[in-house]
This record gives sequence, C-alpha cells and structure tokens, in this order.
Amino acid sequence: MRFPSLVFRVALAFGFCYLITWLINSSQGKMNDKYKFEIKTASDISQRLDDVKGIDEIKEEIENLIKMVQNPDKYRDKGANLHRGVLLFGEPGVGKTLLARAIAGESKCSFIYCTGSSFDEMFVGMGAKRVRELFTEARKHSPCIIFIDEIDSLLSKGRRQSSNEGSSSRATINQFLAEMDGFEKSENILIIGATNHEGILDTAATRPGRFDKKIHVPHPDVAGREEIFKLYLDKISKSGDINAKSLAMMTPGFTGAEIENLVNTAITQAVHREKAMADFNDFEYARDRIMMGIERKSLSMSDKDRLHTAIHEAGHALVCYYTPFAPSLYKATIVSRGPSLGATYMVPNESDAVSQTKQKMIAKIDVGMGGHIAEKLIIGGENISSGCQGDLSGITDIATQAVRHFGMFGQDASFISKDHKETSETHNAKVDETVKNILDESFDRVKTLLESKEKELRELAKQLYLHDYLNAEEMDRIISGKSFDKEVNPEVRQWEEEEYLIKF
Repeated sequence: MRFPSLVFRVALAFGFCYLITWLINSSQGKMNDKYKFEIKTASDISQRLDDVKGIDEIKEEIENLIKMVQNPDKYRDKGANLHRGVLLFGEPGVGKTLLARAIAGESKCSFIYCTGSSFDEMFVGMGAKRVRELFTEARKHSPCIIFIDEIDSLLSKGRRQSSNEGSSSRATINQFLAEMDGFEKSENILIIGATNHEGILDTAATRPGRFDKKIHVPHPDVAGREEIFKLYLDKISKSGDINAKSLAMMTPGFTGAEIENLVNTAITQAVHREKAMADFNDFEYARDRIMMGIERKSLSMSDKDRLHTAIHEAGHALVCYYTPFAPSLYKATIVSRGPSLGATYMVPNESDAVSQTKQKMIAKIDVGMGGHIAEKLIIGGENISSGCQGDLSGITDIATQAVRHFGMFGQDASFISKDHKETSETHNAKVDETVKNILDESFDRVKTLLESKEKELRELAKQLYLHDYLNAEEMDRIISGKSFDKEVNPEVRQWEEEEYLIKF
C-alpha cells in the first residue's frame, strides 16, 4: 500500500513543478508578446532639424553629431572614434525627444524608442534579455539610433547601489553597459539617452566610451519662443492682433511643451465660447490658466476674508512695484487658485534663468514679506491670518540658500557651501543667525516702505477687492494716482457696516 502512495506523491510533485514552470514561461511569453519596441525606418521619420525651434545655442553641436552619423567612415578613416552614446539633459518639455527624432530624420537612420522603465521586470533575467533584444533589433535596422527616454530610471547611481550582486537590476545594468562597450560589435548604432536628472546617473555610464557626449537642452530664449509660437500659431485660427513676438515677450521661462499647451488652450477656449478664432483674451486666459491654475469658483469666502486677502496681495504688489531688482508685476487676484486664497504673480526677467544676484534675492525676500507686513499694518497684529505661512517659509528658504549655498553673506557666516548635515552645529547656528538677521532687516525695510505708502496700499486693496483681478497696467494707474475706470464686478460686495478697515 505504501509503494503506490510514494509513486503518487512523486508524480504529484513533478506535476506541480511542471505546472509552476508552465505558468512562469507562459506569463513571460505573454509579456514578450505584449511588449514591442517602437521601431521606425528612415522613411517613416518626418521630423527634421528645422522642426526643432529654439535650439540655436546647441544647433552647431547637433549638426556635427549628424555629420558623424551620416558619414562614419570619413571619421574612422582619419582615426576618430565615433560616439557610442549621447546624453540629452534638460528640464521637462524642452524638446529632447523631438530633437532625438530630428537627428534620426536628418541622418536617414532607423529609430528605436523605449524608456528606461521598459527594462524593469519582476522575473530575474528578463531585463537583461530585453537589453539583448533591443540591440539585436538595432543591428537588424542598422544604421540605427536607439533613443532611451528617462534613462535615469535605468542607469541611476541609486539603482546600482541598492541592488544586490546577483539581482535582476544589476544584471540589466551590466548587460546594457557591456553592449555599449562593444563586446558584441555595434557599429553604426548610436544610443541617445534623455534625462531630467543628469546628476544622478551612474558614473560608470557617463565615462568615456559610453555616454561621453553630453548636450544640455536649455529653455528657449525670447527669440526661440517666438519661433515656437510661429510654428504653432500657423496651425490655428487666430485674430489679426495675435503675433508671435508679443506672446514670446509675455512668456519668459516657458518651454516648448508649455507654449504648445498655451496655444492649444487658447484655441480650445475660443471654441468653448463659440468664437470663429482665438483672440487676445483667449491667450490671456490660457496664460493665466498655466501660470495660476484653475479658479476655485465654488469656494465659499466671506466678504471679510476677501478683503483680508486683498490687503495681503496688495502688500506684495506694492512692495514689488517700488523695489528695485524685483521681478515685473503681472497680475494680482483674490480669486482662489490652487491651494492659495489669492495670489500676486510676477514675470521673471530673462537673465533670472541664468543666475540670481544678491540684490535680486533680497528683492524677492522683501516682496514675500509684503503681505505679512500689510496685514499687520491694516488688519492689526492680533488678526494676522495663516496665509502668511507659505510666504514666510519661501523667503526663509531664499535667505538660507543665499547664506548657506551661494556665499552671498560670507562675511557673516563664512563661505562654506555645504548641506547642514555636513557642517557643525556651531556653523549651522551661525547660518541660522545670519538668516534671521536678513529677515529682520527685510521686515524693517518693508514696514518703513508700506507705512510711507499707506494711502496707495489702501486704494490698491480696495480696487482689488472690488474687481477680483488687476493686471500690471491697472495696478500702475492705481498706485500712481491716475484715473482708473474699470467696470465693477456685477456682484459688487457691499458692507453692512459703513466702514471696515478701508473706507469705501
């Protein structure tokens, strides 16, 4: 009786093992069938370098790269080593993917698109296998450009350091680097990686012979933004008063993707309003929507809270107006957008994208302090709202950066530029004391300014309360005492009392 039972148990064990193996292979096979690399032949790629706008600063670099891809033998014959990997890095939306496609289109190469996360798998060995399949496909379509978006998710320092010696992640990384080193010949294959976080890449990947050519794709300047606007404006119906140059001047710091989104939002809004074409109001709406967020129209606020908010925002706006080196005023509102009850928006100067001076950082601190001081002067210290928390936190961060990282107050707190975890308690205390002094001096400076401009502060807060929105031109007329004639909101807020903080 025991013998058949033993045979049955052995058979059952083998059957169970076979079932598990079948299930794993089946799931792996399904994943392989499901996943396909995006492969385009040279004739399928329509993008060209002329389609990529706002890259004048790096255009020569890109053109030289295209020459190497188009005619590799010319360089090899002279003894030059071709780049195996090129790293495009920059902020999201600047056009790294479009640029890679344009390089392939100009070079008349095939193009394979994938992302760094394409090689993450739960089964050991699948990531490395996918890497081999990628290079196999590239060799079939040679000459070929492999474009790996978000390559930091594949080749980051943290990924290698957190992996065990025999882990799947480390095997995937090692297989990728081995392919780049050319253990399997991969001539006429160029790998282009794109990342928003160039600093976290593994140094093993960025050493010579791998991703040794790095190209920073910057934000477009005003001329670049004008070119991008022209590209997208030609695709929509627009009124005659819309021109690319004016829009480019209105959007410092915008990326190509944000400009495309702005134009699309404007024409979409025009269609919503049953218009035949987009006009300036639609583009202004689109810019506000991108810069300021969605209006929280359903948020219930009392008239008293609205006036408190108007006083707070008027303080920011007035300090910005009178402070040298502050950003340009754009718009102030007491309509809640995002997490804030109101906001004062400023447009940075073109040079701010390059560097910040000590004067500009102090100006930012003063503008951030303006709302708090305005509430203190008009509402009174006992009634200051919690809305100042975000401002005070922000200006504390600015002051800390100026002291701890930029050495702008080195005479008071030394010129050490290190994180607080890497410095002594004595040094950290000195930094904190210097930051406190900066904020105290800002408080005194802004208080003196607003006390001397209390009439303008009250009038600006009143008009902001009555109209919900004020643009830069309207605020200039109010502050400078010029005539101000603007249609009042149909839902004008009236006070039961004859006077509340500001006399109407």
